Amino acid sequence: MRNRRVLLRETGTIFLNGVLYKNPVLVGALGMFPVVFAGNDLKNAAELSLLYFFLSVPLSLFFCLVGEMVPAWMRPGLVLASSALFYLPAAWLTDKIEPGSIASLGMAASLMICNSMMLSRANEYAPTHIGWAVAADALGCSAGFMLVITLTVLVRSLLMTYADTQGAISVSMPFFGFLILGFFAAFVQWINEKRSQKSIKKR
Repeated sequence: MRNRRVLLRETGTIFLNGVLYKNPVLVGALGMFPVVFAGNDLKNAAELSLLYFFLSVPLSLFFCLVGEMVPAWMRPGLVLASSALFYLPAAWLTDKIEPGSIASLGMAASLMICNSMMLSRANEYAPTHIGWAVAADALGCSAGFMLVITLTVLVRSLLMTYADTQGAISVSMPFFGFLILGFFAAFVQWINEKRSQKSIKKR
């Protein structure tokens, strides 16, 4: 019973790290392309989040199983090749849930194959951790990706509501997405500093 409680607590921590405290988009600046370039519409956000989930979870679990059998120098290339293979069922599932989504997303969808956030987790984290931890990490990062891209869309939509024509054009541009992510990243860093200070005081 005690081991089960510890396992659940550790799983929750790994999941929350992916969602917020160590969110790879905000802390590691990974996988920013889809957020910056396609994070201007809630439909796009939902479709890309689904695609990320269907692609990252099996890819990470696969490299949890085989990753340590592959030499470190060969692993990045194999991760990318495997991502291209896993993309086919992931795109099919996404299109089944949201018909026409892959075609409407265009390049943003196909570039998910080489999403640095997903590839880094499959290459670096998955091979050296056990299955439940890898699953929690993949689910947390999927939720974290969805959270960041959805918040980016909502902030852009809110600003566009009150902006004039020129301002609305500026808000929709990719560089503005980088500005929004910068503020989100600063906020997460502030949260982590507060948590760190609280942890030191408890000691």
